Amino acid sequence: MMLIVSLGFLACIILKDPLCIFCFSFCFLLYLNERFHSKRILIVFMTLSLFSIVLVKPCKEAEKGIYTISEIKQSYYVAKNQRTRVLVQSDLNLNFKDQIQVDSLEPIHTDDNFTLFSFTKYNASKNVFYKTKSIRILKKSNSLKSKLYAYISSQKNSKVLLSLYYGIHEDTIDEIYTMLGYGYISAYFIVFNLLKRKYEDKKIRISLLILSILFGSFFVFTLSLTRFILYQISYLFFKSKSDQIGFTILCFSILYPTQVLSISFVLPILLQLVSYFCTEHKWIVQKMVLISVLFIYFKKVDIVSFLLFNLLRKFYGCVFLLGMFIPDFLTLKIPSLTIYYAPQYVFILVFIVVYIQCLKHFKWIYMILFLIPFLEVFCNPFFQVYTLNIGQGDCSVIVEPFYKSVVMIDCGQSLYRDNVERIIFPFLENKNIHTIDTLILTHDDFDHSGGYDRLKEKVKIKQVIKDSKDKVNVEYPFYLLLQERISKDENDSSIISYFTYDHLNYLFMGDASKEIEKQLMDTYDLKADVIKVGHHGSNTSSDAAFLDSLDCKIALISAGYKNKYDHPSTETLKTLDHLHIHTFCTSTNGSIAIYSLHEFAFIVTNDGLFGIIRA
Repeated sequence: MMLIVSLGFLACIILKDPLCIFCFSFCFLLYLNERFHSKRILIVFMTLSLFSIVLVKPCKEAEKGIYTISEIKQSYYVAKNQRTRVLVQSDLNLNFKDQIQVDSLEPIHTDDNFTLFSFTKYNASKNVFYKTKSIRILKKSNSLKSKLYAYISSQKNSKVLLSLYYGIHEDTIDEIYTMLGYGYISAYFIVFNLLKRKYEDKKIRISLLILSILFGSFFVFTLSLTRFILYQISYLFFKSKSDQIGFTILCFSILYPTQVLSISFVLPILLQLVSYFCTEHKWIVQKMVLISVLFIYFKKVDIVSFLLFNLLRKFYGCVFLLGMFIPDFLTLKIPSLTIYYAPQYVFILVFIVVYIQCLKHFKWIYMILFLIPFLEVFCNPFFQVYTLNIGQGDCSVIVEPFYKSVVMIDCGQSLYRDNVERIIFPFLENKNIHTIDTLILTHDDFDHSGGYDRLKEKVKIKQVIKDSKDKVNVEYPFYLLLQERISKDENDSSIISYFTYDHLNYLFMGDASKEIEKQLMDTYDLKADVIKVGHHGSNTSSDAAFLDSLDCKIALISAGYKNKYDHPSTETLKTLDHLHIHTFCTSTNGSIAIYSLHEFAFIVTNDGLFGIIRA
């Protein structure tokens, strides 16, 4: 009973929206009434569902003032006051419980892209919406917690210890072991198995529970540690495995309502449910769950780590216990063999169905789940057009059905980061694109072609086009327009791409100005369903008469968040709106994708917008 009610409460937390919670609660109450015929259970769940509405309400407000450092991460800190938490980016050597003065705040923003980790969404899930670089240290902490951190940080093996003790992820340890807390969980059971030969089971569990709580107090209560402590408490109070799992879910959901979809909570709970419900082939089902969840959350699986999972858990447990005393114990470097896959909705849906069925009865046919990545990668029937969110720059990827060809238009670079390394190459890798058939560099501006040297080191490029007189080697109509033109500057020499697929016409303008647009009107009778407007939406491009002549449905703009040029311009946006052209910009929508299959086409953005493109 407790497990069912807690799963219902968890569903309310995940749904978040009050209307969705109300609709789900109504249906779930009917189910509870039909199954248990108990008014007490109905009242309990009604109370919990109402409580969930309060819990999921995010606290986005933050203000300047005095904060205390509460978390330390690899490249930033998290500080809190009585009301909220903020992210601190500082080169100052801060420690736990240090008091700081925050003098300015700004919203957290990162260039989010399909298939890639979103730092903005990650922090939003923790109710952290603002960041600061402007701080002053008011008071350095002299607490035991800060002294322990300073001592461990100074050790020879500090990176491994900080990862295991504090959850500060480092490349020295596979991230999965840190996030799931397998270091101290394995250490717990190593100590437990050693002590149970001499002492009573319950006494050992109580003693180790107290030590776990003390460990969290002196170090840090990571999500995985908190979940493990809750489960140990449930083990002491409940005999039934289902009640133990239910109690853990219920308490964790109340304590961390924004973190219920964290892998630190999701994966262990799924594995526990397999252990409880699955009656046959448990080992296979658990491995299926593990590899699927790793794909969903990390978009990759380290095969070596996966095959040695149980062995490495015990190894990191020993490191957790002995690492501070035997530094040389940590020098072992595990080789890696990584498979990348960015799962689409089909994979996730099939995984959920297969998982539910496996809990009832395992069938070997369920292994078909692992064929879906190959089908999605190699048998994708959609024509795909991606506008990547790389900040103030340009990069578009055009993929023919079944990956027959890949065309990239520009591979812009940033002065502040390596966009090829951070965004473009991971995107290609997750799409299993290892060869670019044609790379079109529209012109020599750094924000359009600056990433070329770096890109050619990472992927094979068959053809590079820098002149409109060249031909794009694809089987569908693809033209480089206005081979002869009058150009005043580098921007006006931009290569203009025009291609057609599935009855949709696409026009990509580079940085071409209104003068070039006029030359296009005079030379061609163009129609374009989708236009990538010129010069990042600047008012030097996108003439109203030109756009009107194209009869556009959709406009794409690539621009950086709060860029210094104020792209896209208000004038351009007003023009597009006046012509009733649906406009999508990477600075607000993140990456933009258009999919088409014969007469059916739709657009998806990284921030969750979805629309059908009518012919």
